[in-house]
Amino acid sequence: MLTKNFAIAGFVSLAFALAGCSSARDVEVTGEVNGAAQGSILLEFFDVSGDEKTSAGTATVAESTFKQVVSLEGDEVIVRAIADANDDGACTEGEQWAEATAKIEDDKAGPVELTLAVAPCPKE
Repeated sequence: MLTKNFAIAGFVSLAFALAGCSSARDVEVTGEVNGAAQGSILLEFFDVSGDEKTSAGTATVAESTFKQVVSLEGDEVIVRAIADANDDGACTEGEQWAEATAKIEDDKAGPVELTLAVAPCPKE
């Protein structure tokens, strides 16, 4: 019985430790993508904390307005929109894309406004 209690205590401690490893919270990011041709738009989200920028996920939307919940730790989010004409999940030379940064306040960011244009693809 004592061994079983230690095992349960160990699992509970592990669960709390894993839950406490991240200070991420769910943030509602809203915005609008202008200038999109027909087809889906790939959205990429980047968590900005100080000088660090990390990928926080992607979403595909069919409409120009969006509302997406993203798990973020920092004080800002970068939203990148790509008119992914070849559906490869990335920016390809000749595709339109745009990027905007928004401050996070009260677990909300935006609305961001992204106007797509053809430009050299971002390197990250």
